[in-house]
Amino acid sequence: MKKMGLFFSFVLASFLFAEESTDVFGFQKFYKSKSGMQEWNSLHWANGSERTFKDWSGDIEDNTQWTDDRSSDGGGFYVDGKGTMQMLANNPRFHINSLQSWASVKQEFLNTEYTAYFKRDALGGENYGGMVVGVRSGPLGHASGGGNNCDANTYYARFRNDGKWDFEKEWKHPGSYYRSSSGIGAQDPLWGGNVLPVGKWIGMKYIVYNKDASTVRLELYIDSTSNATPPGKWELVGVAEDAGTDWSGASYGAATIEGCADYNGLVNAYAAILKGGIVLMRSDNDHPYYKYVSVREIEPTQKFENENSGAGGNEQTPESGSGETEKEEIPEGGSGEEIPNSLEKPVLKFLNVQQKGSSLYISGVEKADVAVFDLQGRLLQRKMGISKNISLEAFSKGVYIVQVQALKQVTTLRISLP
Repeated sequence: MKKMGLFFSFVLASFLFAEESTDVFGFQKFYKSKSGMQEWNSLHWANGSERTFKDWSGDIEDNTQWTDDRSSDGGGFYVDGKGTMQMLANNPRFHINSLQSWASVKQEFLNTEYTAYFKRDALGGENYGGMVVGVRSGPLGHASGGGNNCDANTYYARFRNDGKWDFEKEWKHPGSYYRSSSGIGAQDPLWGGNVLPVGKWIGMKYIVYNKDASTVRLELYIDSTSNATPPGKWELVGVAEDAGTDWSGASYGAATIEGCADYNGLVNAYAAILKGGIVLMRSDNDHPYYKYVSVREIEPTQKFENENSGAGGNEQTPESGSGETEKEEIPEGGSGEEIPNSLEKPVLKFLNVQQKGSSLYISGVEKADVAVFDLQGRLLQRKMGISKNISLEAFSKGVYIVQVQALKQVTTLRISLP
């Protein structure tokens, strides 16, 4: 009986602490997180503190200290305190620099799942700008202050302003070359021949991992229809694999790069980028908005069985993305205490959550699952089947993120415990 009790205790603990299949904003994860690795997310953009940071500085509200402004024109970034960040000036470069010398935790992102929502504010900008994210970059590349262009080795995914999409491989800044489902040197249309829409929240999920000892796999997905409503409606855009022998990362597909022989021996533009690095978001001559951003180190062999995740599925370009803008968009608002799940219609039609002191009161449902996170997205506690209220007195004074799920609905709250 004692052994049986220990067995059930183990099963119960495994159930309570199993990883959620959705992130802290309620959006689907495709791959499970790697144990012991730090996640970066943009929850701190919704902490009620309106701010701008620029001139090679970081975001003082980012407790990881990974936010790193590498914009070349001093424009920087504006955070509204309600969850949204806008890129400013002409050459915004937002580095999630997990290798900062002063960061409290340092790590490389190698096998990575990136999720974010983006909104273009106006027509214009460079054709190659738009929703652009790069992974595995060295922290000092891209002509950044005190940097080294040979440190810029990066795999990009781009939903471009001109309406095309591609993967771009950069081996030495600023030289690079691109590919899409049509092959190397090709860029496929994403919006039926139209440009990237204006005033529309577009989701990107970009997954990069080492498939084996010599092959990197890139997977790119889009949510073009949910308007940033959890869990998202994800469709596969395209995949690519790089074995380091066919896809150059040098200018115009050149076979070699120059001037990097003394920098880690990087002289071959056809070498696969098998090492880890940082994550960065950028654009050119436009001022887009971002929200619901998360970056996780993943276990490539461990997928979540999400019914619309498409991870590893067929490799077809989505039929969505007509290039039409939303007919009407409800402006973002609120007190900053609740992170909105939808801009078009209320997702939480029945589920209602209110904070009173150190307790959360849940109404409209019989039972709900509650998870408590710190501001870095680390899970602190999970309780299943809560009927009316849950006491948070076990937590010390401070700010936390609480996610409540019931009836396939999710609400995420920022709470302050007295």
